[in-house]
Amino acid sequence: MTEPLNNTRHLTASSPLAMEITAENLLQIGAVNFLLDQPIRLKSGLVTPIYVDNRQLISHPDEWHDIIETMASCIEALKLDFDCVAGVEGAGISHSAALAYRMNKPNLYVRRAPKTYGDRSRFEGGTVAGKKVLLIEDHISTGLSCLDAIDALRAEGATVTDCLSITNYDMPETERLFAKAGVATYAMLPFSFILDKAETLGMINAAQHEDLKDWLATPWTWSMRRGSAVTGAEN
Repeated sequence: MTEPLNNTRHLTASSPLAMEITAENLLQIGAVNFLLDQPIRLKSGLVTPIYVDNRQLISHPDEWHDIIETMASCIEALKLDFDCVAGVEGAGISHSAALAYRMNKPNLYVRRAPKTYGDRSRFEGGTVAGKKVLLIEDHISTGLSCLDAIDALRAEGATVTDCLSITNYDMPETERLFAKAGVATYAMLPFSFILDKAETLGMINAAQHEDLKDWLATPWTWSMRRGSAVTGAEN
């Protein structure tokens, strides 16, 4: 049985310059947005003042290229062992496909639910049985969709021990869930680094920075303590 891991592992193999570039790219293209005045509720029920949409990258080829190259470099530095790369429907698909192409590895993706026609499979791109799969996500918040994909892959005979995402909220509850599943999660940089960069760029002030750090530390109770009204929802 796989031994559970303790926490999210950040890619310290990334150079400080690469972390600076990644954070600035995500902020400048609008992949990371701060909504302290109008927090939204995610599908999981979590109320968040930070909305991450790394799907924006596919419309910005220079920034996307930087991300994929950095992911490939980090994977090589970490010496992660895998047979194929898999993305989670939907935002993880494009990044996993680009990364697999860059690394000359087979690629597949995991549907959120089995098809209701044809072979009724949850997987596209071939069989996963007997393969060691590196799972790719664009962003991890609660991690529930990613963990569901891991369960599905394992049920079909795949081995999954590592998950790489561009960003991760680093929520303690999420870390515990992945540790229980025996999966190491790697993000390209700590989310706190993105907040630091946002303040440097003048996108948030010092007080907002502290409020956002408070949310990262205790996300499930933040809105109740703060008395924030939820004005929107995200599916």
